[in-house]
Amino acid sequence: MMTTAAEHRHRGGAPGAVWVAGLFLGIAVTVLGAFLVANPFAAASTLAILVGVGLVLAGIMDAVAAARSGEDAPSALFGALLVIGGIVALAWPGVTLWAVAVIVGICLLAAGAVRIAMAGYAHEHGRPWGWGAFIGAMAMVVGILALAWPSATVFILAVIFGIELIVHGIGQIALALAVRRELQA
Repeated sequence: MMTTAAEHRHRGGAPGAVWVAGLFLGIAVTVLGAFLVANPFAAASTLAILVGVGLVLAGIMDAVAAARSGEDAPSALFGALLVIGGIVALAWPGVTLWAVAVIVGICLLAAGAVRIAMAGYAHEHGRPWGWGAFIGAMAMVVGILALAWPSATVFILAVIFGIELIVHGIGQIALALAVRRELQA
């Protein structure tokens, strides 16, 4: 659902700032995912904080995507769900792993469903859709695992969620660089 630089200029946006913000957030989410994968034995409260930050950053990335695409409603709702889930995880850092797994599972299921729906919309309108559908399906799989196995160890949840964040972050970095190339053209 990437828009062209000309569309950004037409709407009065600052496309240069959008790609830089997308790149920064993509890098931050990728680094956070790598940290989760590299430190899977972190305490549950640390995991809750990292998961909360990861969800908030992912929600912000989707708000940036909504601003970039001009299709505010679905992306904004998706971003808001992630931010709300992140705030809940941050507000209760001492929450049990079960509660973190349920929060993450619900947020990822909802986010994955919205991403798949958005990918379907993009496909119907001749836009690139494969990466969005893949990320949405991956988010749903991770969400189902988190809900089906809430007593999973910190190790399993950290690694699975970390991998999902790495994939999401790399996708955002690729999208930001594509916008940059488009602006330079």
